[in-house]
Amino acid sequence: MSKIPKSETAEKNPLEELAVVYVLYFDEAQGHIPLLIFPDDSFKDDKNYMRPIRYHPIWFLGIDEQEALDHIDLEFKGYTFFGKKFLTKSKRKKRRAGLEEQTPETIVIIVSLPNKLEIFGDNLIREITEKIKKNFEDKLFQIIESEILQSAIIKSPQIKKVIEEGSLEKAKLRELIEDVNNHFFSDIIKQSDTRSIKVQKAIAYLALKGIDVAHIDTKDYKDSFSSIQLFDPSSISEPRYIKRGVFSIIKAEITDDSEEIEILVRNNNKNEMNNVNIKITHVKEYFEKEVMNQHIDIWFPKEELLFISPIIPHINEYLFFIIEEKSGERLLSQRIDLNVLKKSKIKSIR
Repeated sequence: MSKIPKSETAEKNPLEELAVVYVLYFDEAQGHIPLLIFPDDSFKDDKNYMRPIRYHPIWFLGIDEQEALDHIDLEFKGYTFFGKKFLTKSKRKKRRAGLEEQTPETIVIIVSLPNKLEIFGDNLIREITEKIKKNFEDKLFQIIESEILQSAIIKSPQIKKVIEEGSLEKAKLRELIEDVNNHFFSDIIKQSDTRSIKVQKAIAYLALKGIDVAHIDTKDYKDSFSSIQLFDPSSISEPRYIKRGVFSIIKAEITDDSEEIEILVRNNNKNEMNNVNIKITHVKEYFEKEVMNQHIDIWFPKEELLFISPIIPHINEYLFFIIEEKSGERLLSQRIDLNVLKKSKIKSIR
């Protein structure tokens, strides 16, 4: 499945290329109905977009069957859809004969991740499901009832009250899912064994999506790992470099012959820096390939140094690092996207 398209006026959610969460229920009159999609609800009526959700095998297994398997997966067009089903409390009037108000609701949680990140899917769907059950097990039926009543032609004061209360609970449910997603990737990487090839591939993918994972490569990463910080997604039209610690990238551009990248870096520290290594790498098939490795004996305060690296054919994304030689600590890490640099250059020429 391709990533969620966004309307021109919609604000891009930085997580949309990482995880999509679907909360669905089984409606006794209409079948499988999406209750909420994070981060974007606007495609729940799009049949093509929802196709892998509607035909996910989780719907065709009983509760006992799927519990024995923990969760059920479906792979579709480069994405893995993790599915989990459970029953929850209900007090709403059912629309099919033979069902009572107390007949439990069938809830399905599906989490979609790019195949490169599927190693994290087990933990993500488990965490989301557990938190939804803990916080909303007695409230999901209110959200379902609210959604059903919104299509009522005549809305009495009582119906309006039910809709309002259910909409409020739905907003809280969305906030919970967003909170889990905002912290999940930093937490799970911190707990993972980064010697695993699959984890290394996933980390490389996250880095290429503009997520700072520099701390995990330090010797003491388990104690020093900070929350993952997303680069500003609004900076797609031109490069934006974020000052980190004692170094900052002042300028990065492609040479006129388009064969090299020139990166101007400043030492912002009041003291000179000794024995640092400059590395530029690119990621191919999720493994880093070194392009440049240069040692700096002395870097004077406020001094700006220019680093020039060759451009590898058909490689558009590079990672720039400044590393303290003795400790191995990364003092600066920055993704360099040639497509962004090219757009910026064209814009400046105009």
